[in-house]
Amino acid sequence: MSEACYPALRFDLDRDCFVLWLRWVAMEDPPSPTDPPDQGIRVELQLNRNPVLGPTILYRRDLDAPVYLRANAARTREILRAAAAKAAALDIQVIIHGSVANAPYAALYQLRDYAGEAIDTAPVRATPLLQVQPSVPGERWHVAGQANLRVQLELAGERTHLRVL
Repeated sequence: MSEACYPALRFDLDRDCFVLWLRWVAMEDPPSPTDPPDQGIRVELQLNRNPVLGPTILYRRDLDAPVYLRANAARTREILRAAAAKAAALDIQVIIHGSVANAPYAALYQLRDYAGEAIDTAPVRATPLLQVQPSVPGERWHVAGQANLRVQLELAGERTHLRVL
């Protein structure tokens, strides 16, 4: 009888966050960030089927350079605490939709000691977890893709706060 053995993900509730890095590669020559103006990438990050980022849309005009999006910290902690309390595996899912004429790309990272400052478009020192770049059209002008990862969650951190009476 075989046994499932998932990779461990150690997440510090006080120091860690999930960040999505999004890129849009125009295949047109010359690329037009405004025509059509409603083209873009729809992206979502789910933990145990619960959204912690999105679904949100970034339009072409916002993707001249790669963009980092940070998952909602409070919602992430809530879902991770619930998963750890059940001692269950954590399912991580990244979902993207985009135009077939342009190559949408998303990568998920675990970022430590992010103090809320703006994240530059340069590479960050973070742990890569997932990446997805759909290459097969879902229909004539549209592509969709998702990447999934199941991990055994190990929580750390969670400072104790004093109650104010």
